[in-house]
Amino acid sequence: MKKKVAIFSAPSGSGKTTVVKHLISKFPSLEFSISATTRQPRGAEVDGRDYYFLSEEEFKARIAEGQFVEYEQVYQGSYYGTLKSEVERIWGNGNIILFDVDVKGGVNLKKYFGDNALSVFIQAPSPEELRRRLVKRGTDSPEAIDRRVAKAAEEMEYADKFDIVLINDDLDMCLRKAEHLPIFTDRTVALYFGTFNPLHIGHVNILKYLCCCSDIDEVRMIVSPQSPFKEEASQSDDERLAKVRAQVARLGLDVTVSDIEYQLERPSYTINTLRHLQAAEPDTHFILVMGADNLEGFKRWKDWQEIVTDYEIWVYPRLGTENTKELCKELQAKLLDAPLTNISSTEIRNGEKTSGLE
Repeated sequence: MKKKVAIFSAPSGSGKTTVVKHLISKFPSLEFSISATTRQPRGAEVDGRDYYFLSEEEFKARIAEGQFVEYEQVYQGSYYGTLKSEVERIWGNGNIILFDVDVKGGVNLKKYFGDNALSVFIQAPSPEELRRRLVKRGTDSPEAIDRRVAKAAEEMEYADKFDIVLINDDLDMCLRKAEHLPIFTDRTVALYFGTFNPLHIGHVNILKYLCCCSDIDEVRMIVSPQSPFKEEASQSDDERLAKVRAQVARLGLDVTVSDIEYQLERPSYTINTLRHLQAAEPDTHFILVMGADNLEGFKRWKDWQEIVTDYEIWVYPRLGTENTKELCKELQAKLLDAPLTNISSTEIRNGEKTSGLE
């Protein structure tokens, strides 16, 4: 059994602890890693349940003895860290370790555990919202809140060092997205939708890029017979599917070509296909891969909110899309550092360009 680690980090007030507690209540295989700290208990916090509360002298002594996986001095005299004994205890129980740690600690843990870990950054919508939440929590003085808000601005710069960013502007949506993280499934499959009419070098470059992603178990092409935004498909659908399969085989791509949308009701709505696949493969984490040009019209897709909430979205760049970064942030999609190829199927069909596969 693979040893798994889920790392959650965020600036104070972003809702990280709420997300972590929700996941622990939902997934019995998760076990909370209790951090050690030199700070004083807050409210009803209990030593050995919420934190291991250590004096600064004892914390430093354990550092010297090499007892920590990682540790960080967050403020002067204020230490947080992860004890190696916690890791051994939880893995010994056959469970997934769940870390609720400081941002810098999260980065260090990801480096330490590598591919065994999924690191997640919980982000509040704005510094103003962070301040409001900290005031409402009522556990810190105004001076402490000022310090935490200022520190949050610095910590926001670490977001791109995490595998996944969840924006907590709607708690219910944030919790639902957290439930669908790949750490809780057995396999991860990237779904690349398209008519591939024809398959061209731009498609191939993206497929090769996806195949090199270490956290993907399978790259699956979903050949669409009919787009809901286009006229009814032609009689050559079966020929096109066969041609795509032949080209993929000839190119030696480690890719599965799926005809699932030929079996479903038309027109081919992406959400219908995703629902069907998830029902058939409940233990698989599906990633929807799309071009930036499709992202611009994404809110016209059927039940697009469900796609955003329940599935991870990866976006590859396309020429002529000016606001891709903003849209990715709004829809909580991941912008890939994938190759940019100036070619389209329409240009090939119109004879303006060649596919580059000849």
